Amino acid sequence: MKKSFKKILFTIFTVFAVFFIVACGNKEDAKINKEEVLKKAAEVANDIKSGNKLVNTIMEIKGGVTAEYIIDSSIIIEPFSMKLTLEQKGQDAKVTTFVKDGIMYMSNPVDNTWEKQAATFETIVSFKNALDTSTEIYNMLKDHLDKVDIKEKDGNYVISVPKNSDFIKESLKEQMNSIVGQSPDFNPDNVTFEYLIDKETYFPKVLSLSFEAKIDEQDVKVTTTNTLSNINNVGEIIVPEEALNSNN
Repeated sequence: MKKSFKKILFTIFTVFAVFFIVACGNKEDAKINKEEVLKKAAEVANDIKSGNKLVNTIMEIKGGVTAEYIIDSSIIIEPFSMKLTLEQKGQDAKVTTFVKDGIMYMSNPVDNTWEKQAATFETIVSFKNALDTSTEIYNMLKDHLDKVDIKEKDGNYVISVPKNSDFIKESLKEQMNSIVGQSPDFNPDNVTFEYLIDKETYFPKVLSLSFEAKIDEQDVKVTTTNTLSNINNVGEIIVPEEALNSNN
């Protein structure tokens, strides 16, 4: 696999990795059964067969530049197929990735060509898991319900935890390390977390997360918003002919 292909794929996985872990002014509604809400959301995750996922990530380097990355994807779980675009706001280059019939196709914005290779089992599983993280969130929160706040607002459950909660910080650190490798210096701080669930269907709608950390010896603030829509309504994903016919 070419180095450029590896680098782009690594960027995609890193941005998605932020969501593998992972305000209203009213008082918490004491009538809401926290565990029941989270458990139902995890249970209906199996009912999600397709969806569109939009990930917006802003990385602010202290004393430096601010970069905004946008990942827009359409995913069908079985048989697995996906279209994903990755772009940096303010830059002309956009990378488009397709996965279908066990083959991954990725555009090269430098020369407008396509590269393709077999999609590994691990790659497909990673993208599948990225569509919905309700089960992971349930597992992360279930043992810390005393710190979980759930309110009702506009037909949704709004789930949040106190800023900088230790268990959220540890979960974020573990998940990032599992994707990008062990980094003892990665210690997220000022972590905020908010999760929106549809009150009727228990399908996830929006996940917001922010944290500060030292990455590559630079102080960075990361803010991410993850929106899931068009659940179970994604049509056939069609790979363009120029990608199918690529010899790269």
